[in-house]
Amino acid sequence: MRRGVTTIGLLAAAFAAAGGVWLTGSGGQRVGRQAFDLAALRALPDQFPRTADFDFVPPEPGSYALPPIKPAASAVLLDHTGVRVDLGSLLKGRISLVSFVYLTCTDVNGCPLAMSLLYEIEHASRTAAPLRVSVQLVTISFDPKRDPPAALAALADPRRAEVAAGHVMDWHFLTGTSEEDLKPLLKGFGQVVDRGTDLGRINHTLRLFLVDASGRIRNIYGLGTMDPRLLMSDIATLLLEQAGAG
Repeated sequence: MRRGVTTIGLLAAAFAAAGGVWLTGSGGQRVGRQAFDLAALRALPDQFPRTADFDFVPPEPGSYALPPIKPAASAVLLDHTGVRVDLGSLLKGRISLVSFVYLTCTDVNGCPLAMSLLYEIEHASRTAAPLRVSVQLVTISFDPKRDPPAALAALADPRRAEVAAGHVMDWHFLTGTSEEDLKPLLKGFGQVVDRGTDLGRINHTLRLFLVDASGRIRNIYGLGTMDPRLLMSDIATLLLEQAGAG
């Protein structure tokens, strides 16, 4: 037993000496398939180009800290198959990008913009192993009447095979059991939703929440900060922190 532990220690030391980091599981154990070299983590922002909308250089991953803001709120939700899911449990063990949307939103600076960004991140995960292994997307509809599980299935089902094969990161699509049941969750996250009197439109503040593997909100992005390079820098910073290599 002691020799096995020593062998693992030597392998870890050799990997670290080569410029790599081991990410840990929820119990603190080193997980071999989550071993990435530092260059791969620090290069995550380079998956996306600099644009006119975000014409700046994002901070270097690991060069800053993201103090916990607050624990992410939890609720029992429904997935695309109608199975009940405890959100608190889902948000443990992997870094999560949590978004709140409704599928019939037509505001170009609202849900469609957030979904477009998430599609870009999902696509980037095809060539970025840290995203595939250690990060997940969690999209929650706050319009359960018009977004039942069957509506979410149209988004989730085409991805299941590629997720199972390890080709892309996991993307969970969830909805509430009722508008009333969603209120504590929305309040807990600080997601503003105003249903108003227009039955076809739901006014809401565009937000994207970065949640760490312990279920704590570490950053909140709005319309002016949804630069995928910034998100990747923040994700890499959390992964480096998790690995003790910040």
